[in-house]
Amino acid sequence: MWKKTVRWIIVCAVALTAVLAAVFWKGADSAGAGLAIGQRQFLRKAWKMQESAFTESLRILSERSSFSGVPYFRDDTGKLLQEDDGYIYGYWGGVLARYDADTLEREVLYEALSEQDGRLFCMDGEYIYFLEVPDISPYGKKSILYRVKKDGTELTVLDENVPDAGTRYEDRVPKYYREYTAMDIEKDILYLIHDDTAACYRIKTEGGVELIDVEDTLYGMIPEGFHVLDTSSHHYPYWDFPSLPYCAENYGYFFVCSEEHDRLFRVDMESGAMENMTAGLPEEIRYDNYMLLTHDSLFFKADNNIWRRGLEKESEWETWYESDRALIYCNYDENGMYFESWMEGETEEQPGVWSLYRITWEGERICLFSMEGEHYFKEHPENFYGNRFYVFGDYLYYCAASEQDEGIYRLPLAEAKQGEGICRLPLAEAEQNVDNVQSQLVCLYYEDKSKEISYIESVKTGPEGDVIALPTQFDKLYLYEQTSADRKINAFLDKVYRECEDELEEDNEVFCQDFETDWERGWFSEEYPDMEEQEQRRLIAEQSNEEISISITYLSEAYLVVDVSGYSYWFPGAHGIYWNDFYVFDRRTGERITILDFVDNTEEEVEEIVSNYLEMCGFSSGAEGIAQETERFYLTAEGIGIHYDVYELADYASGAQYITIPYAEFRIKEE
Repeated sequence: MWKKTVRWIIVCAVALTAVLAAVFWKGADSAGAGLAIGQRQFLRKAWKMQESAFTESLRILSERSSFSGVPYFRDDTGKLLQEDDGYIYGYWGGVLARYDADTLEREVLYEALSEQDGRLFCMDGEYIYFLEVPDISPYGKKSILYRVKKDGTELTVLDENVPDAGTRYEDRVPKYYREYTAMDIEKDILYLIHDDTAACYRIKTEGGVELIDVEDTLYGMIPEGFHVLDTSSHHYPYWDFPSLPYCAENYGYFFVCSEEHDRLFRVDMESGAMENMTAGLPEEIRYDNYMLLTHDSLFFKADNNIWRRGLEKESEWETWYESDRALIYCNYDENGMYFESWMEGETEEQPGVWSLYRITWEGERICLFSMEGEHYFKEHPENFYGNRFYVFGDYLYYCAASEQDEGIYRLPLAEAKQGEGICRLPLAEAEQNVDNVQSQLVCLYYEDKSKEISYIESVKTGPEGDVIALPTQFDKLYLYEQTSADRKINAFLDKVYRECEDELEEDNEVFCQDFETDWERGWFSEEYPDMEEQEQRRLIAEQSNEEISISITYLSEAYLVVDVSGYSYWFPGAHGIYWNDFYVFDRRTGERITILDFVDNTEEEVEEIVSNYLEMCGFSSGAEGIAQETERFYLTAEGIGIHYDVYELADYASGAQYITIPYAEFRIKEE
């Protein structure tokens, strides 16, 4: 992580600012300079005094501040890839690893049992700090904070029970703990960030960390009536903005939102001076959340236009770039900003076109390359957060999903002169199809190893002509029959599939009867009034669907877990309904096993263990007879899972429940 060694100092001339500064220095003398506790207490008191004066006309507390831009810097903190000294670091698929930037040779630094949030690591000096959240219930109950050197040595547990990393329950009502979504370091404080708060650790000079009060950190400097920018979702505007410690570390000030209007302000860390960054934007777009912060400017995208204002205190918003197409921000570097754009085909027969553009800091748009048709660039991997394109050195890195896996890939870039400057273009010519350009896999987020041992057969049905039928899709999974155990498992699955097909046939009969009844009642008369009756009926029927899919959720040398899941929606219902049945097989014998085959506990003991975990998760019942309800039982890398369908333990909004109990709670049979 780049460290900023320069902090801007303010000389106040306004009378109010002078008074605040005098109080500030008094607090600083007693508690130390910089971000000492005394300074934070002073700022909180000062803001409290000014709370009644936070009208629109007084929101800018001082016109004389140190607000400005900084020299160009690169800081990858918070990104899914972070680069340092010729290596690329990532925390994908539960594997913390570094990759040689030239050869992509991987060096594993740490490997967790389950997949982890790839955002929860950061680098500081020679160390990497990262969080492991075990996949047990309650979720993340015992999250662990680690530190390791960048070469993989000196792995150290800093805190084996990170606070508030899970879900707690009061009176059986869920009270959600923080699910951390970002990690950052500012000075000597490590921040585990969740929405509007954080768990904070002071990094000791002699090694180790000390959990400290959040009020004694940057979060204690947030003025009354304001909140931090969200790091995880669209709960607050500007959700993709850099974190509080990131801005403080790299700029010397940070950004907050006013609770009254969600306007964006920046706060000078030394004086407490504030500035409204959204002032001057058109009223109709002021509260949008699509802002980009660079080293010297703020960029705001509204529709197809990009607005800009410099970070100097007297800058104003201006239209910086007008586009003829919708652009989605990806990334920026010293050469400019990167945007992707998806253009639909003019007709159903014409494929859409995906393009990646660079807009230089001088406002020139360059198409790096484009591709036609539905392809991997258009798909975001599941659980992927943030921007998915980066430019490191001579490569474009991008996040993509394929049938086999989800991960980060890269494409080579070549230098091509344009005018007097140099821009980077793919080896294939711009605006040309680049299917022939060989991409390289950098690292995987999710690898579907079941593809090596199984395949899928899909069967679809639906309305044809004037015949109404329930649209269905049935994806059947089969093992490649390499052993007698594989053949036995396939035979078992065939029986399950026949039962599912019988249920689909029955559902289709009921659907057709209900459809005709509803049609005669005129319930669908307003849907497509200008179409012929046969076309209307077909289009209405196609709004319903029923799907059954089969997947392998756990695979080891000894065991195989197959999940048979279903989803059904009949128009015009409020929502669909879904369900899951699990089947656990011994790969050595082909036999299906139950929880009592796997553990050496009695039925009563199993019920007691499950009951205890259900209670911790806020449910008072559900364990009775659990050992005999075999479709609920499954295995994970870290424990035994018990599944409950939607509505069985909670309402629809709470969803299905997956309770994962550590193996250590049971007596596992030796074989």
